[in-house]
Amino acid sequence: MAETTEIRKGKGFTFEPLRKRHDSPWKYPGTSDSQEELLVSLLFRASIKLQKTCDRCFIRFRMTAQEAAVLIRCVEAGEISARRLADIMSRDKGKITRFVDRLEAGRFLSRKSDPRDHRSLVIKATSRGRRVAPRLKIRFEEIRKQFFAGVLANDIDQLGSVLSQMYANADFLYQNQIAGDRRRDKTHVDGGLPASKGERE
Repeated sequence: MAETTEIRKGKGFTFEPLRKRHDSPWKYPGTSDSQEELLVSLLFRASIKLQKTCDRCFIRFRMTAQEAAVLIRCVEAGEISARRLADIMSRDKGKITRFVDRLEAGRFLSRKSDPRDHRSLVIKATSRGRRVAPRLKIRFEEIRKQFFAGVLANDIDQLGSVLSQMYANADFLYQNQIAGDRRRDKTHVDGGLPASKGERE
């Protein structure tokens, strides 16, 4: 990626570039396949490291980073259903429900019947949840700044485009796998497993 003198800046905060930058940490003599394999490994490692780091940052609040994000969304929304919350956060409804369960046990959230539809529940932050939410947002901002320290603005823009395409590709593969699983399940239900070569002979 091309060098640039533009540096990401925050309010009262300037990120310095790395002392020594390389074009890409995964570019090394080898085939294109091996470069892509290392890139996928780096993405997994960065994701795992970020998740672990974030969770440790929220231990003193007695919640994980994902639970903190859910609480902030609920405070911002006022009242919201689990399904709507899952859609906004692009998460599985079952996982969102488990996060809400733990936050409710910690007295950060409460649930009540939706007056417009008594079959569903609405989620609302408690006074305790509303008090802690601003501190959670500040902590997320601190983590974001630290995570992107030394990363140039042009690199961030290009990385966003690359990750967006990779996410779309991964989602396409995932949906195809789900469709394939459903077809196999239907085959098993309708006629059992296909006969093996020996059985056909």
